[in-house]
Amino acid sequence: MRTDQLPERTPPTTDHRPDVRVARPAGRWEFTDADELPALRRAVLEAAARSVELNTDRLSGSTIHHNLALVTTELATNALKYGVEPGVVRLHRLLSGWMVDVADGRADQAPRPQLPKPGRAGGNGLLIVSMLSVRWGWYVDTNSTPRKHVWAELADS
Repeated sequence: MRTDQLPERTPPTTDHRPDVRVARPAGRWEFTDADELPALRRAVLEAAARSVELNTDRLSGSTIHHNLALVTTELATNALKYGVEPGVVRLHRLLSGWMVDVADGRADQAPRPQLPKPGRAGGNGLLIVSMLSVRWGWYVDTNSTPRKHVWAELADS
């Protein structure tokens, strides 16, 4: 796959903010280390289950459960690898899905999707996010200390 063949959901600009006017906050978590990622993933999934009044076991194994876990982990891993700590994950309930927003302190570093390379471990996170999400993007919040936000919207089904 060439760069010009990446899915069209790759964000075209740096000011590609999600529309959260109808979103309901479901949780917020800070993280500073990769060792925190399993607990972060569990917390996001538990918050998602609470938000739609399901027990975690009913959500477990569903497509959205898998996609939320994977997208959250990929975006948080990128924030740790390329960003400045702490990272912050916010989960929002949308009308028919979810938005995961991960912020870090490296506002000057744009996310760059990589093409898969045989034998390379890693580097496919944003491609995975693009494939699993309805849309994704990023922007820099300059209200106080500049922070880069990378977000993804996921459908319930």
